[in-house]
Amino acid sequence: MPRFVPYTALALYLSVLPATAADRYGGWLLEQPQSSVFTLSFKQPVPRNGKIATSELGFICDQRDKSANVGALLIPVDGTFRNRQRIIPVLIQKNSDQYDSSDLLQHWKNGTEYIFLESNDDVDKLISLLKANEVDGVKSIHFIFPNDSDAGPQIANHIVVDLAGFSDGFKRLPKGMRPVGYVEASYTPKPNLFLSAFRFKYFNP
Repeated sequence: MPRFVPYTALALYLSVLPATAADRYGGWLLEQPQSSVFTLSFKQPVPRNGKIATSELGFICDQRDKSANVGALLIPVDGTFRNRQRIIPVLIQKNSDQYDSSDLLQHWKNGTEYIFLESNDDVDKLISLLKANEVDGVKSIHFIFPNDSDAGPQIANHIVVDLAGFSDGFKRLPKGMRPVGYVEASYTPKPNLFLSAFRFKYFNP
């Protein structure tokens, strides 16, 4: 698989480095931290220890090698993600307290303090899911992924991402920077028994 901007650098783009251009679409921010790199990200404020911290979902497009790679990055609230596994199962659902047939289970890679998705096929499925739910009037999507069993009382991370503005922001990306399989179509869910098993393991009291 071709490599592009290292994901450590991508995390910096989303959380630290200033952008050369920025536009806001609902809660989504479209930025251009470098001439060939675009990011579309959503930050969710989270009260923590008397302060306001943030979690973040970002899509990163890199055109430096003309391959139009697109990656996705999830950054939990600082200090809440503790998992030593290389591959992290991520449950993506529109209702935080119940299973739906449109829910999606993906396997993201561990970047120690964040997780990332780099397969064009997987990123395409995620984008299609977000777009379809926004069209259906869903206000937000929930990303749920586990910590290690010995990490303490918090057994999983739960990131809430608002959908309003996502489609408009994504359309503003250069056309060549969309995933190879990207189409302007609704996400078609497939039944997956692992979804309910995942939720039962990590979220039933």
